[in-house]
Amino acid sequence: MQKTRLNIDETRYIEGMLERSKLFFSDEYLEKIMNTTVAAAGFGGVGAIVVELLARWGIRRFRLLDKDSYEPSNLNRQLFASSNTIGRLKVDVAAERIKEINPHAIIEMKIPERINCQNASRLIKGADIVMHATDTPSTLLLYKVAKENRVPLVNGYSTIKGCHIQVFDYKNRKCSSFIEQIKDYFKWKDKKDITQMTDEELDELDRNSGHVAMPSLNFVTNIVGCLMVAEAIKLITGIGKIYHYPKRLNFDIMNPGFSVISMFSLFNLQNFQRFFKIIRKEPVKASYSSNMKVKLE
Repeated sequence: MQKTRLNIDETRYIEGMLERSKLFFSDEYLEKIMNTTVAAAGFGGVGAIVVELLARWGIRRFRLLDKDSYEPSNLNRQLFASSNTIGRLKVDVAAERIKEINPHAIIEMKIPERINCQNASRLIKGADIVMHATDTPSTLLLYKVAKENRVPLVNGYSTIKGCHIQVFDYKNRKCSSFIEQIKDYFKWKDKKDITQMTDEELDELDRNSGHVAMPSLNFVTNIVGCLMVAEAIKLITGIGKIYHYPKRLNFDIMNPGFSVISMFSLFNLQNFQRFFKIIRKEPVKASYSSNMKVKLE
């Protein structure tokens, strides 16, 4: 079937798209959202939902980065994975989907590369917000470059049955602490600065410190993307309570409920355990055993 495009001018098209949103947000707030330049990295289970929803806010400018292509294992959860996109670059598919939703949106750049200091700077410099939906250690570069350019960053990642969401408002906040600086010193003191690593060294970092394949449930990854967009909209408009770093929003879908923790609270035992693991140089690579599977009794 041949695709047809509606012959509707931009004003009427966007007004129709935002008709229901206008029942809550004023035109002033919606204009703030639409004029936001979004830099997005990662279009898997979480990131695809993120750009799908942001496109439906009428956002005009997107910058996209992802080095991967869609494969059959993505079909269970990744919104843009289908029989028509297997083998295609995720960044190309994401760009097409944005334009399908809003043909008036501008894709400022597509970067089908593994992240490095050069393309991270190109992606982030001049953007208004970074949506970080990748899960490899080398994407620490996104935080460093966002902080350097004072661009707010929203990060979300899924656990097996829940998620963590964090907001780093580098434009208005320091987003660091003395305890964090000590942790980073011990974590990186014998390693090359990540901003100086070659692509080969970044690949090695991801192989040695990344997590193994873990269970992924589509209702979990979708929730993560929705929560990331919620935090982004609150950050852009200033409406609502934001879980600013070092606070982290946690959600467990199997035992429904939200919780908020401080990543560097002296009253959180997990913070001490994580800190001393780094000092003792214990492996940080995550491992998951077969007992994660739910079995019928």
